[in-house]
Amino acid sequence: MQMSRTFAVAGMLLAAVSTASAERTLKVNGVHAPSHPASMTHEFFADRVEKLTGGSLDVDVNHARALGDAVESVQSLRDGTLAFVTVSASNLSQIDKRMDMFSLPFLFKNADHYWDYLTSADADAFVEPLQKKGIRVLAFIDSGARNFFADNPIRSPDDIKGKKIRVMASPVQVKMIEALGGTGVPIAWGDLYNALQTGVVDGAENNHPSVFSMKFYEVSDYYTLDEHARIPDMLLVSEDVYQSLSDEEKEAVNKAADEAEAYMRGAWAASSQMSLDQLRPLFTEIVEPEKQPFIDAVTPLLTEQGEALGVSEQINALLESGKKF
Repeated sequence: MQMSRTFAVAGMLLAAVSTASAERTLKVNGVHAPSHPASMTHEFFADRVEKLTGGSLDVDVNHARALGDAVESVQSLRDGTLAFVTVSASNLSQIDKRMDMFSLPFLFKNADHYWDYLTSADADAFVEPLQKKGIRVLAFIDSGARNFFADNPIRSPDDIKGKKIRVMASPVQVKMIEALGGTGVPIAWGDLYNALQTGVVDGAENNHPSVFSMKFYEVSDYYTLDEHARIPDMLLVSEDVYQSLSDEEKEAVNKAADEAEAYMRGAWAASSQMSLDQLRPLFTEIVEPEKQPFIDAVTPLLTEQGEALGVSEQINALLESGKKF
């Protein structure tokens, strides 16, 4: 009897050790093709998490909306069925309207101003309330400047009047197009190529690598480098999943995310320039407009939306800090 108890105790100890060292698989979903720098950043992040946890966490990387589009992924993150995802800040406006501040046009003066804010304590404090919504921001992921592409050349706001322009599911983006005289039409990223091809929309807007990787030059003739917005992507983790990790695993995930943020800044700069060079011969024309008419058309929107979103103080601070750049 004593020997039976000894074997039983030994068995339970062995099972406990086995469970403690067992590999746990966490899924990350991405909306872009594998060749996109955001997708490469997911691969980098996954590799670093696995190494930093000594293999206790295995990150299964999925690309090109394999586990759902941006809106679906945010919901999956909130209910804990998905561990990680990178989406635009605009895609979070439906659960926290303040996040639409990042969608405001010409909020950031340039890339240096953009990163000066994103690496500040103010930015960390701004996104912290998302944790109560089931989402934790691990890192800001560069997504560069956004530009219009359309079936007609956009040289001034007058060229947007009467046009249907695809935007993300962001009220601010819809209002931005309205301020420019057009109609903002929210369409899922994966449906945009067909929408342009069939004339559901006349144009859209995004950054160089995204325009190139999705081959929008096949269904649009003109690309306008107006740089009307810099909306950060965010590497997110489900708060439920995060709280289920050990302290050591949390530390590893946070460190991997910090490294991924730095990695993406370098990868983005290279990819953005390369993508623009590749796009130049593919569009009928690359338009480089005077930006001031666009700025003038949307300036009232910053005041109006600052009040509506409850972020007037942050907007004023950003516009003031932009004067240094």
